[in-house]
Amino acid sequence: MVKFKAGPFKLSFREPALEAEHANYYKTESDKGDTTGSRQWTDRQPHPNNMGNYDKWANDPEANIAFNVLTDIISGVGYYTEMEEGVNEEHKNKEIIDEYGQTVNLDEDLQEIVMAMLQKGFCPVERLSDYDLKILPPETFYIYQNKKGKVLKYTQEYSANDVVTEWKGKDMEDIILFFHRRTTSWPYGKSLVEPIGTLLDERTQMNEDMPKAIHRWAYPIPFISTRGPKDSIQTACEDRDVDEAIYIGNSEPDDWKLETLSIDPQARFIPYIELIYYQICEGLHAPLLLYLKNATEASATVMMESVDRLVNGIQRYVKRRVEKYLFEPQVGDPVPHLIWGQPKTGLEDIALADIAAIYPHLAPNQGLDLLKQFGIQLPEPEWPKQPQLPMQPFQKQPQIPVEQVLERLNDLGTSLTVIETNYSEKRLGLTEAMRLADRTITVYMKRAYPNGWEDHRDIKFQEFARKLIGAPQGKETFNVTVG
Repeated sequence: MVKFKAGPFKLSFREPALEAEHANYYKTESDKGDTTGSRQWTDRQPHPNNMGNYDKWANDPEANIAFNVLTDIISGVGYYTEMEEGVNEEHKNKEIIDEYGQTVNLDEDLQEIVMAMLQKGFCPVERLSDYDLKILPPETFYIYQNKKGKVLKYTQEYSANDVVTEWKGKDMEDIILFFHRRTTSWPYGKSLVEPIGTLLDERTQMNEDMPKAIHRWAYPIPFISTRGPKDSIQTACEDRDVDEAIYIGNSEPDDWKLETLSIDPQARFIPYIELIYYQICEGLHAPLLLYLKNATEASATVMMESVDRLVNGIQRYVKRRVEKYLFEPQVGDPVPHLIWGQPKTGLEDIALADIAAIYPHLAPNQGLDLLKQFGIQLPEPEWPKQPQLPMQPFQKQPQIPVEQVLERLNDLGTSLTVIETNYSEKRLGLTEAMRLADRTITVYMKRAYPNGWEDHRDIKFQEFARKLIGAPQGKETFNVTVG
């Protein structure tokens, strides 16, 4: 017989397991590889790893504006030809090249070449039998060269086994390559968007994420925990409208709990976003308004001088290749020189100081006619009648400084137009034009706003600086001494 010892008896129940569900909250991205990784040698020079992204990056709003501005400054100013010193300007070689440029519309071709250079790093061009230009897509153009750097051939292909066109031997002379920042590591040149591609992607992603983040801040994430099954509460939350409440019955005070997760109001992302914008602007190396809007006169001058050096370097490079591979094969020596900008009008050597010196000796209609020859259209002035005082014998007419001449014109807009025109006609350098504009604007603003003229001066100067950005200027400048 088995006996059981009596003792206390305890009945226990297992607590229900915690239930929770989750959804994708933050988007994760895989790490991206380096642009120039190690590889085994092949005669077929590979394109940069990011070349498939160049079109997307170049169509970014800010990058697109930068490419348009740089292309217009470099090649949108047009060109003309002239012979070297000592050769007759009416030389037949110049006539041949001028007629050729008009026939093939060389102006538009040069703009397309420059745009492709900046966006893709290089632009391949096929020179046809009549010297017309066929601009090839960089994405399908490949260079074959051996380990010693000798170029073996050029191809146009969609893949390694799908060659569309091939140029070998003497046929390679029909291909003209225009590179931007070509090095041994970048045999196809370096696109302007290559260093900032990841920044452009980051900004694009931010444009997608920020609206979601704003919604998250506006609607904090709720957490509902309950002892019982969650199905009914989840359904009620999902099906409710924004203005409807949720009613829960048959529950004890401790059966469920509601909490919310909110973002720290001290979180600040604006400085980081602005940093990305400025890095993109610096990488594009273009005179963008976003980059110049907060710049002082001195810093804006330094920025524009840097852009001028970039533009002059690209213009010099394109000029030499055009003269060597397009002009020289057609006419031989002497080769006409390609000059960027508009043809000379005969007034290039006349500076503002020269006008200021002769202006007092001119009748009003003569002075207006002289200004019109500089491309300045002025309304007919209304001159006050003043008595003519006889001049003393041997009395010299005083020299009026340039600043005073500008201040005596009808209005501020006319004065600034005179400065802008002389800058575009390369009679003034950028620094001198900015100095004259600052002096002229200061005088006018002091006259118009005796109190608080500094703010008005700064606003007007910024407007003039932005407008002057688009003014074409040749590589030569003339120093003007202002009294």
